Amino acid sequence: MHTRTATDLTRRSSSIVHALAAFACSAVVACAVEPAAETREAAEAESPYHILVTNDDGIESPGIQELAAELGKVGEVTVVAPCGERSGSSMSILLGQGIRLRDFPEGGELAGQCVDATPAGAVLFAIEALAPESGFDVVVSGINRGANVGDVSHMSGTVGAAMMGAYHGVPSVAASLGDGSAGFEYAARVVARFVDGLRHRQPEPGVVYSINLPRGTEADTRGVTARPMGGSYIRVEYEEIEGTEGARVFRPRFAAPDPYPAGSDSEAYDGGFITITPLRFDWTDRPSLEELEGWDLEGLARDGG
Repeated sequence: MHTRTATDLTRRSSSIVHALAAFACSAVVACAVEPAAETREAAEAESPYHILVTNDDGIESPGIQELAAELGKVGEVTVVAPCGERSGSSMSILLGQGIRLRDFPEGGELAGQCVDATPAGAVLFAIEALAPESGFDVVVSGINRGANVGDVSHMSGTVGAAMMGAYHGVPSVAASLGDGSAGFEYAARVVARFVDGLRHRQPEPGVVYSINLPRGTEADTRGVTARPMGGSYIRVEYEEIEGTEGARVFRPRFAAPDPYPAGSDSEAYDGGFITITPLRFDWTDRPSLEELEGWDLEGLARDGG
């Protein structure tokens, strides 16, 4: 695995060369396959593929370490993650305080760096303060302990970190494993192959590819499918427990999920499939936007309107 610190992040790459190499033969019928492949390989050898890796389980999670090791076979990896667990933080960031960057492990062989920040904050900091001159080519968040299919994605720190990359125009991937007890090795290989596929394409800015693996072994996997977000595989409820003086105390509990929408990522995930769901940073609901054009919106600003 190749890792870099803030002092050696100065190597130059060229996204334009990447694009031309990948699409050199797309518009020329007579172009041979071999020269195009050679051109692409030469461009990639000249320009490292810079991968920013983060997570929401913290720098010590085996999921991020396995992922970084596999991605080191695809490109040049920089690991910047929260120093501790920050699950469920979505895309939140901490404002009004400084950022302390620490090597991990301290005093040992460098495996990455951690910050006292949220997952999205770690990505924001890395992009603004630690990126190579040409910028990161992709942000990969994970591998999370627990799935992030369906509506849960909105609350996920894993997905939120990837969304921060998309916000900055960097292609991003969020990876989660439902059954972490089986290990992260297979999941890391799947994600690395997907990232290698992205390397040879031009992903649209503002999109996060959320990958969810229900189990940790190839033998248990029924296949891979691309599905839209839908449903919730967990539902949080609260029950009141013994209170304290002047306060009522409640604790969360997980309730059975509602039936999954047909064709959704939650349905496929529950059926044993690896799911890939493209998520947009732009949350705009276009039909509702068109409907609002029929309102008297100007009247909202007038007293008595």
